[in-house]
Amino acid sequence: MLRCSEADEALRAGSASFSPLRRGVLRQAAIALARVIDGAAWIGSRIPAWLAHGLAATGGNIQWALRPKRRRDLAANLCHAVGAPPDHPRVRAAVRRVMINESHAAADLLWAIGRPQEFLDTVVYKDWHHVDAAVGEGRGLILAGTHLGGWEVATAIPGARIPVPTNVIVADNWIAWAIEHVRADVGLRIMYRQAAALRSVRRLQAGEAVLLLGDNSEFAGHTHRVRFLDSQVEMAAGVAALARLAGAPIVSFTVLPLGPRRWRATMDPPIEPPSPDLGKAGEHAVMQQLADRWSDAIRANPDHWAMAAPLHWIDTTSEERPQQEPPG
Repeated sequence: MLRCSEADEALRAGSASFSPLRRGVLRQAAIALARVIDGAAWIGSRIPAWLAHGLAATGGNIQWALRPKRRRDLAANLCHAVGAPPDHPRVRAAVRRVMINESHAAADLLWAIGRPQEFLDTVVYKDWHHVDAAVGEGRGLILAGTHLGGWEVATAIPGARIPVPTNVIVADNWIAWAIEHVRADVGLRIMYRQAAALRSVRRLQAGEAVLLLGDNSEFAGHTHRVRFLDSQVEMAAGVAALARLAGAPIVSFTVLPLGPRRWRATMDPPIEPPSPDLGKAGEHAVMQQLADRWSDAIRANPDHWAMAAPLHWIDTTSEERPQQEPPG
């Protein structure tokens, strides 16, 4: 059987940048995809939930059968939540459930795009007083989530529930370009990851909110080694670095399904930003708090952790192996 650490190296090898020519082609593809998304949302928001989710279940199973690379990519991370090697039957079963749940979330995303107010009216909001309190302090607010559940489905929530402008940091790729108009229509300000650092600090200092997925927020340029799930990982420092530079509190959150077209958005108590004079040591302490929260949320909901991008897992088996005595 493969160890999780062995699968990670293969996963990381598939990540590469693209040329300006290819970028131009992808821009045109994004325009076409945006039109497809709009058409699919028009249809998806007008069919009954039972039909939409019946089709989603079928689509998720087909995706699982036809996309072996995605199965491997998910397993390389999900094995750490399940506590078994990536080719173990438990991990394979969890990967299948994740891919089916992704399809269910996609069905609800189309509904939420097509009928945003209907979506907002059905959301269950839990512990949102943490957001209200943090915003009231006027220091800005960092909303930090993971690739868990319905982070895309919840696009309309910040504009409706957060009383200050909300900026979202996203990857600079053709899928993000295609869905940019959806985010803008519900009041989100888009910042692409490569140019987000300084702009984010300025907007937080102006009292605004910044939303990002923290389990791979790489724009800070450095990482911190933290305990995460059953192992350790070099986790991108974006969330903590942003908090330290801007002096803004961090509120971690989850958006999880309660059933078809029914979601719950839960906010955690704020984490204070690291003191500027503590530097990266202060960032590390904050990143460990976040990693602990995210680990708890993922362990409780592994079937909704759709993280297929490579994480920098650390093989700790050699560190745990006792040193042999030198021959006498």
